[in-house]
Amino acid sequence: MFEYSWFHIAPWGAELSIYFFLVGMAGMAFVLASAPEVFGSPAAMRLKPVQMPALLVALVLLILCGPLLILDLGQPGRFLYPILYFHWTSPLSWGSVFLLMFGACVVIFGFGLVTNRAALLRPVGIIGSLLGLSMPLYTGLDLMVNTTRDLWNSPWMPVLFTVLAVTSGTGLVALIAMLRRADDAMPVLRQIMGWSVGVTLFLFLGLWVMFLYGGEELQQGWVLLNTEFGTQLWVVTFLIGILVPLVLLVLPLANQPAVVVLAGLGAMVGAYSFRDMILIAGQMPQLFY
Repeated sequence: MFEYSWFHIAPWGAELSIYFFLVGMAGMAFVLASAPEVFGSPAAMRLKPVQMPALLVALVLLILCGPLLILDLGQPGRFLYPILYFHWTSPLSWGSVFLLMFGACVVIFGFGLVTNRAALLRPVGIIGSLLGLSMPLYTGLDLMVNTTRDLWNSPWMPVLFTVLAVTSGTGLVALIAMLRRADDAMPVLRQIMGWSVGVTLFLFLGLWVMFLYGGEELQQGWVLLNTEFGTQLWVVTFLIGILVPLVLLVLPLANQPAVVVLAGLGAMVGAYSFRDMILIAGQMPQLFY
């Protein structure tokens, strides 16, 4: 099968993996921070004590994303290229614009909280939440549009990245809630994280089937993942990042802050590992016929 295969050095490295991870967490952190104003339900109001800290963390993560992108691109001018030379069909151009708009929403929402401008909070929260969830979505689309990479060229990619962002962002806010002693927020965070980790398991199993019964490059990628990335795949991603958090979240004591945070930390590790593994492994194999 692999008589004409060639392995390449992956030009997209750790900088992009970390960027994918941080921008996804920032998006979900804002969604949870704005939930009391956006939804106003009793469940959402439980997140009120972590609202401002989660918003500040989202802003810090966004600030870190800029240098990571510039470091990956090599030149600061390239950071502005997708915006100055906007392409309507480019996920990168749309993602760059949405990133700036999302950052503006974070700042405006924070200003509204500090100055107690209730009329401003809900519309900005809704727009910012949609933009926040579009951050992991566009990063997945950036990979999906590479038609010559079978490992990336699949509709599950943006879905997977979005679900991983929900998991890691919720895990981060759970850590904030424990530090703030906001125990009332834990059942809400546990429920969100439980669903997102469950969906991640479903996507992982679907990816497994796709590798086993897909084309030659997919089967080559499966061999590569089990050899070069075996520990990262089965120990870090599957065991620590999916299976252990899922078990912790269904235990009778899962509403305990320490249990929710432990599950969240494991899920955050798995969310980063999953992205990093797919990003690097997807660049390495190439079949020549």
